[in-house]
Amino acid sequence: MTVIILRLIFLNGDYVVTLNDIARQGANGAAMMPIIQGVGRAAIEISAVLRGAVFRGALGQAGAENVQGEQQQKLDILSDEIFLDEMRSTGFVCAVGSEEQEELLVIDEYSGADYLVLVDPLDGSSNLDIDGPVGTIFSVVKRKTEKSKCPHVSDTLQSGQSVIAAGYVLYGPALMLVCSVGAGVNGYTYNPSDARFELSHPDIRIPETGGYYSVNESNADKWLDNMGANLERLKQETGLGMRYVGAMVADMHRTLLKGGIFLYPADDKNTSGKLRLLYEAIPMGFIMEQAGGKAMSRDIGVLNIEPEALHQRVPVYFGSEKKVNILLGI
Repeated sequence: MTVIILRLIFLNGDYVVTLNDIARQGANGAAMMPIIQGVGRAAIEISAVLRGAVFRGALGQAGAENVQGEQQQKLDILSDEIFLDEMRSTGFVCAVGSEEQEELLVIDEYSGADYLVLVDPLDGSSNLDIDGPVGTIFSVVKRKTEKSKCPHVSDTLQSGQSVIAAGYVLYGPALMLVCSVGAGVNGYTYNPSDARFELSHPDIRIPETGGYYSVNESNADKWLDNMGANLERLKQETGLGMRYVGAMVADMHRTLLKGGIFLYPADDKNTSGKLRLLYEAIPMGFIMEQAGGKAMSRDIGVLNIEPEALHQRVPVYFGSEKKVNILLGI
């Protein structure tokens, strides 16, 4: 397995900031650094699998459905296994909740550890067959049950206000890890020459002006909550152009860097929304708000929703505060 050098290095007269810098960020950085390092290792391994998938017969459907009734891709399953193994290797994670698994996965040998990780191991996997961008989304919470007891699904049912760290990996032309431990948002790009993630996007803040709106607009006639008319008003008032990849990580990454709004409304088929609260909405909402943006679900902040189930779904509206307010008529 690739060894990642995760430290502050003096190179050619310049300091290169690597993932080790997380330990100095806020009150939770030191505790979260080993887990985020584990995410980094998983990302490198998943990236390598993605690059060689076409030669190994790893593309296409696995022939099974996940808990949401969606066709699993072979790479969904591989990525899920890789992520679980790397969380186990940290020694700090007692259980993993995955979008690909119906039940909470307890790491028996570390069942007394303090933290649980929630993950969408391969967001946007339907893009794989066309070599489109995909990603990984994760968040970390502290267990509520006593350490002497087995971790329970109730440990995961915490609002975004209890999230300690969150982030995403973008598997694009470059491999990027964007994360927050509650002290702002930073982006790290993998440098293959030195086999390490290096700080490339410090203190990411979503622009208040400019940008794009990002949504599958072909479903506008089916949206609930008057979102079709709301989006038309937003377009008229702001002049935003449209960009849409169809992978949440890629679309949210552009929104963070370029500004604008990402939305996934409820519709007459998915009346409660489509995106998973614990695996997508809360982690991305945490990142968006840490970057100075706004994360809403109908009339409530995403981070204020009290989860009721491991695979609960919600509608989402993420972006600059001004754009979200215009969309929702606030």
